[in-house]
Amino acid sequence: MTSETLALLQVGPGLNYPLHELVTYVSERMPDFQPALAPSITNPGEAFDSRRKQYHSTRIIVILENHASLSGFERGLGLTSLDLYNPGRDGRGYVFGESRCPGSSGIISTFRLTSSGPTLFGSRVRKEVVHELSHMLGLKHCDRPQCVMHQSETVSDIDAKMDDYCDGCRLTLGKSGS
Repeated sequence: MTSETLALLQVGPGLNYPLHELVTYVSERMPDFQPALAPSITNPGEAFDSRRKQYHSTRIIVILENHASLSGFERGLGLTSLDLYNPGRDGRGYVFGESRCPGSSGIISTFRLTSSGPTLFGSRVRKEVVHELSHMLGLKHCDRPQCVMHQSETVSDIDAKMDDYCDGCRLTLGKSGS
């Protein structure tokens, strides 16, 4: 499979993760993508729900799809420190991220991923990046709690996951190992 251009971009103000580090990480980890930094989306105000004081993740994905396409990228992944929700998601009140599955865009929120140390925080972000990009490639959630494709309800769930696929998900993606 040929790799596709992937816009990595900040959504909203005050990002608390160095986005440029993801370019190298995604290049090495996800050969299906050619990542590059893209111009930020500084104000995703149309996705803001003033009653909830959160941003609707699916609305941000629509904004990302248009933004990535206009910037000349085939796909786009946004990273934000804003609090995200999706009313269709299991009543949890928030999401760590969302992507089209399969599709061209996704968003990850660092809002609930923060920790007392940069190593744990970085690990959580990278796991969510692999998770959402894999959804964009068409991979669904996995029942195995240690698989990076397991659906996380809490940050403890993210921490318990490996940063890699289980054998079944690796086979589904056609990967020989990461």
